[in-house]
Amino acid sequence: MKSKIILVGLAYLSFMANVKSQDLIKQIPEDAEIIAAFNVKDIVQKANANKLNELLQKTGFFEKSGISASNDIKNLGVDLSQTAYFYTRKTDSISFTEFIFSLDNKGQFEKLLHEAGEPKAFANGYTSIGLKAGSMLVYNDRVARFISATTNTNFLDNDSIANHYGIKKVDYVARPSDDDDEAWADTTVAAVDSVAAVWDEDEKPLAVPVAPPVAIAVEPDTIVAATEAFPPVADIAIGDAVEMHDPSYYDSLYTAYEDQNRKNDSIRNGLRDKWLLNEANRLLSGNYKSLSNADREKVLKNLGLIRLYVPHVEDLYRGLMPYTTSLPYYYMGIKLDKFKTGYQDGLLDLVQEGNVLKLKGSVGLDKTLAEMTKRMYARKPNSKFSKYLTDKTLGFFNVNINSEAYLREMPAYMAKYYSGLLGPQQDVVEWGLMALEIALDEKAIAQVMPGDHLVVVNGLRKFKKDYIDYTYDDDYNATEVKKTKEETLPVFIWMFTSKDQRLIKKGLEMAVSKNVGQIHDGIYAFSTKKAMDFPMYVLLKEDLVMVSNDSLSLNDIRQNKMNAPANKDFVKLMKQNKMSAAIDLQKLPTMLKEMGVTPGKQWEETLAQLNQYGSTALTSKGVVGNRAEAEMSTRLPQTNDGAISYLLDQILAELNKK
Repeated sequence: MKSKIILVGLAYLSFMANVKSQDLIKQIPEDAEIIAAFNVKDIVQKANANKLNELLQKTGFFEKSGISASNDIKNLGVDLSQTAYFYTRKTDSISFTEFIFSLDNKGQFEKLLHEAGEPKAFANGYTSIGLKAGSMLVYNDRVARFISATTNTNFLDNDSIANHYGIKKVDYVARPSDDDDEAWADTTVAAVDSVAAVWDEDEKPLAVPVAPPVAIAVEPDTIVAATEAFPPVADIAIGDAVEMHDPSYYDSLYTAYEDQNRKNDSIRNGLRDKWLLNEANRLLSGNYKSLSNADREKVLKNLGLIRLYVPHVEDLYRGLMPYTTSLPYYYMGIKLDKFKTGYQDGLLDLVQEGNVLKLKGSVGLDKTLAEMTKRMYARKPNSKFSKYLTDKTLGFFNVNINSEAYLREMPAYMAKYYSGLLGPQQDVVEWGLMALEIALDEKAIAQVMPGDHLVVVNGLRKFKKDYIDYTYDDDYNATEVKKTKEETLPVFIWMFTSKDQRLIKKGLEMAVSKNVGQIHDGIYAFSTKKAMDFPMYVLLKEDLVMVSNDSLSLNDIRQNKMNAPANKDFVKLMKQNKMSAAIDLQKLPTMLKEMGVTPGKQWEETLAQLNQYGSTALTSKGVVGNRAEAEMSTRLPQTNDGAISYLLDQILAELNKK
């Protein structure tokens, strides 16, 4: 009976924790641009609470916060069992960010804020405390919300909007050289006339259309009305050369310029603070639509340590374009607002799996783009590639594209998603893409290069390199001298499938006939000009074309002498993904040492520790469902607590050195 009661109690606590987490995410507005979720419980557990405490102690966090150094993060008043959230939201005039996290002890939390200022009653049962300009912290018994705001520069740079808020633009004209005094006098008088016009005392004030604070009175920076007058500027005659050369004249002009800029900044800061206050009242009153249920599920479903979620990738991408309203683009007929990507939402997850840290990313594709992308990447790697990933392999890169589908689909893709950029030229672009589609024989091209490629780096080799030096006689006349030196460099091989090698072979033979290259035992060699770099070699073997900087490696392949054991991890990565790349960090220290690379004392210990690491890999399975997926992983040294705990150990070790 007792066990049943305990199970019911645990289930209830789990349910309540989930409800509390769900309740916090409801505070995020539906028009949030970027959302981040922090699984605080998992982060603390996987990082090891004791190590986190030690880190906070060594960084002076407890001391600076007025908390006993013997205390720990569990006594900060923050609920470490709940998910915390961060999001951004922007309008045409201002950008907001908010960080939301749960509290379990308001009194303990307030102790952290004793240096920030005196807590004051705010609205809707919240308390506020003053922080740096453009930000505020509000909290109640169960949640804390840090809100900040930044005005969008482009919005207030617009002349009509700037005038509406009383922001006046004035240019400071610096005096040039004495040779240009007369011309400068003309331009300076014109500038002063312009300044006088801007500071016309008869101009009537413009009201700033911002609603007054609802909850509490604040004292933002003084907003300057357009009627505020500046010290009068003396009338200057063009021929009055004495006054033009009076240093006090330049000083007064510069002072007026600086005064106006300060007043403009005061207006901007005042607007920012009022808009921030209005946003805080709007959020705390719940007077907005919150994130949709579908978006909430995407934020929370299978949450790892941290998740970054972008509800509308296309809108974010378009917002990052700096020239959306640029006049040159407008007159060229380019309409960036018509730009489409076919992307929907985006996810990026930080996940720990034992001693492996992973970044998993995916982006949703619309139906047309998803189907198109699947066709373009509908190719498996050539199984013959596997034998070239051996225990000597330092790293590799493999990609598999269906060249035939790619050439067939790309014109349609460009026409659908990019032609809208060009406005009146759209028809011409679509016609050109159709002509390209007709001109390309994708089936024939796909026979020459179907689209699977492998680049592999297999160890190091000493190369003899020819280079040019110069000797000089007594009259400093230079004589070119050819010399040779030895260098240790990585050996690479780039290979790709080619079912029809006639075109490639014809090109190689043509190069030999023109004395650009040579052929020996079936391997083509091409020297570079003036022997400044290493020669390159090409081998055609079965249905593979191989390009390398090492003739010995190609000769071993030609004679089937590649008998090294396979690197099973690399082979698995290559076979299971449409795209894969990896580097064996364990081999890196030895390779750099053999190459004579010295990292410096501060990096020696870090480099030596790489012997305990595994591989770092970047992979993609292509499109799964309607999502394009990719993943980056790093295998850290094996420890009892896992990857995050190991990273903390490294940070603490560095702090202990100081």
